[in-house]
Amino acid sequence: MKAIIFDFDGTMIDTENLWHDATMKYVKETYGIEVPAAIYEQIIGTTEEPLHHYLTEATNGQFDVEAFTSHVSEELSNGILQLELRPGFERVFDYAVSDGFKIGLATSSGREWVEPILKKFHLFSHFTTIQTADDVKQIKPDPALYLQAAAKLGSKHIYAVEDSLNGVIAAQKAGLKVLAVPNAATANIQFPEGVPVFPDFDSIPLEEVFAN
Repeated sequence: MKAIIFDFDGTMIDTENLWHDATMKYVKETYGIEVPAAIYEQIIGTTEEPLHHYLTEATNGQFDVEAFTSHVSEELSNGILQLELRPGFERVFDYAVSDGFKIGLATSSGREWVEPILKKFHLFSHFTTIQTADDVKQIKPDPALYLQAAAKLGSKHIYAVEDSLNGVIAAQKAGLKVLAVPNAATANIQFPEGVPVFPDFDSIPLEEVFAN
């Protein structure tokens, strides 16, 4: 039986742009700093430590991690009602369901954030396993999330769908077949050679990509 493991933020739901905008606006208004794209790309799909380190240095130690984290979390919570599934995602998800795929989730976000949104879009019941940051010691690019999800699914042919470089690296380390569907925040990332990259979900040739 085939199986598919989806990333969450930025892949299923367009939260990356919400997160990006909240971060950039706060940093600009509070510290008068523009965060370089190369720095921001490092934190997509993983820990925010590289950003915190950069901002601490750029502000000569004035950066307040707690205030920043609290503000961005509040902005995300306020924006949750406006969140939508990425265009075309349901096409891929429905294909997996109708074709009998086992379905898993592997996300560097916490369960408290993920599950309410899955339930909002009536997707929660389709998942055989949901692996979050609460379930592992190391998040992406460490492969732990994908290894645990794959073990729960118990399938020989497992695909991973990602939007970020950290996520792709994690899936590759776990030995999965991975495809990337970047969003506006990750569109300029250079993914590893050999990884199929699609500009959107509607452009994925489902029968061809999931043939083996």
